[in-house]
Amino acid sequence: MSNKVIESAKAEIDTLVSDKFKTKKGTLAQKLRRAGRRLPRGVAQDVAYLEEAEKRIAHPRRRGQVDRKRVDGIVQNNRKAFDRVDVARDKSRERINWLGVLVINLMMFGVVYYALLKWLGAI
Repeated sequence: MSNKVIESAKAEIDTLVSDKFKTKKGTLAQKLRRAGRRLPRGVAQDVAYLEEAEKRIAHPRRRGQVDRKRVDGIVQNNRKAFDRVDVARDKSRERINWLGVLVINLMMFGVVYYALLKWLGAI
């Protein structure tokens, strides 16, 4: 296995992250950090494996320890996973969840405030 295969896999993951999350600057690790929780599961582990494989290829005796099928599978699985990601849906879901928590907290505050006023005899 050559270093070009791993570099092309990392470059493809880089373009997938850049296109999906609109992050243009920085290294792949910085882009993954910026994407945060919106990333599909396993992407960080896949990138870690690719970086480890790069280190293995640098050593002549450890070159055969890299699994070519796994590297090809990483690329294909990440393509499928990034196709399922919808950033706009995730952002709107976060806003709706935030508003729901706010409403529940305000309702709890109202109940506690009413109970306090009732206990003090103000009502």
